[in-house]
Amino acid sequence: MIGFWIAALALVALAATALILPLWQGGGEQGLTRTELNKRLYRRRLTELGEEREQGLLGEEPETELELKRSLLDDIPDVEQGARNGRSLLWLPGVLVLLVVSIGLYLQLGAWREVKVWQESAARLGELSNRILVERDANVTEQDLQAFILALRTKLQSDGEDYRGWLLLGRLLLDGQDPESALQALDKAHRLSPDPALVVVPYAQALMMNGDEARAETLLKEVIARDPKNLEALSVYAFMALQKEDYPTALQRWQSMLPLMEPGSPRYQMIERSIDFARQKMTLRGQSEVMHGTSQQEVATGLRFPVTVTLAEGVTVPPQGFLFVFAVVPNGPPMPIAVQRIANPGFPLKVTLSDSDAMMQGGKLADYPALQFKARLSPSGNVMEKSGAFEGLSEPVNTQAPLPASIDIRIANPL
Repeated sequence: MIGFWIAALALVALAATALILPLWQGGGEQGLTRTELNKRLYRRRLTELGEEREQGLLGEEPETELELKRSLLDDIPDVEQGARNGRSLLWLPGVLVLLVVSIGLYLQLGAWREVKVWQESAARLGELSNRILVERDANVTEQDLQAFILALRTKLQSDGEDYRGWLLLGRLLLDGQDPESALQALDKAHRLSPDPALVVVPYAQALMMNGDEARAETLLKEVIARDPKNLEALSVYAFMALQKEDYPTALQRWQSMLPLMEPGSPRYQMIERSIDFARQKMTLRGQSEVMHGTSQQEVATGLRFPVTVTLAEGVTVPPQGFLFVFAVVPNGPPMPIAVQRIANPGFPLKVTLSDSDAMMQGGKLADYPALQFKARLSPSGNVMEKSGAFEGLSEPVNTQAPLPASIDIRIANPL
C-alpha cells in the first residue's frame, strides 16, 4: 500500500512540474522583454536629446538627462517585481486544480472502497481464524467467511509455503462454488504437500468440477492403492462412477466402504441407501427394453421437483435482479446438478426442476439418492457474485420416496 501512495505522489508531482515549468519560463521571458524595451526607449531618448542639442533646441541638458535616468530607474523595479510576482503566483491555481481533480477522480473511479475492505479483512485474520476454525462459531455469517478467505489469500501471497494454508483456502473456495480459484489453490497445496494423499481428495474434486475427470480419477486411484481405507477418496471415487451412470462400478465402490465404517452410523446408513439406489437403477436399466406405453414415457420424462420460493421479511428484489434455483447433493460436492436462471422474479415464485435443467448433458436427477435445493437472489446475472445476494436452502429430498407436493425454500440468509 505504501508503494501505491509513493507512486501516486510521484505522478502528481510530475504532472505539477509539467504545469509549472512553462508558466515559470514564460513569466521570466516576459520580464526580460519589458526591461530590454525600457533600455531601448532610454537609448532612443538619449539619441533624441543629442539631436535636439545639435539643433540648439535643448537648453538645460544635464537636468534633462538626469530626469530621464530617474524615470528609467523608477520603471525598472516595478517591471521586474511584476515579473517575479507573475512567476511565483501564476502556477498556483493550476496546481490546486490538478490536486482537486486528481483526488476527485480517485474518489469517484478508484478502488479505495475495495482496498479498505481488503485491509480490514487482513487485520481480522486472527479473530476470524479463531471463530471459524477453533470455536466453530454458529453465528459466523457469509460476509465473515468471505472476509476470512480474502485475508487468508493476502497472507498466502506473502507467506505461502505452508501447504495447509493453501489446502484450507481450496476447501473454502470449493464450498463457495468457485472451482477455478479452488483448483489453483489446491494445485499449489498438492505441490507443496509432503504427502499428496493429504490433498488429493479435494484436489480431485476441483479437477472434476473443472472438467478434468481423467486426471482426477488417476489421482484417486493412486491414493486408494496406497491407502485402501481412505474413506474420503473412496467416496469421491464412487461419486465419479455415479456421475457417469456406471451403477455397477459405483455399487462395488460403495460396498467396499461398508466394512470400514461403524454399522448404524449416519454415514453407514447413507452408503446403504446409495447401494439400494444403485441396485434399483441397475434393475430399471435391465427392464427398460421391455417397457411400453405410459410407463416407458414416465421413465424417459424423469423426476420433476416442484419448488416454491418465498422471501423473508426485509429481503427485497434488486432492480433487474436474478433468481437461481439449483439442486445439489446433500453433504456432497458443491457443484450444481441442475439449475434454472430467472430474470426479474416475482415472489412467491413456483418453478419445476427436471432433467432438462441438468448441468451435464444426458444427466438425470433420479440418478441421485437424495437432493437438496437452493435458491439464490442476486443483483446480477452472475451466480458467483455474492455481494448483495441472499440465499435459502430446502430440506434434503429422498428421490426414491414419493416426492412432496412442494419443496419450500425461504430466502433469508445474506451471502
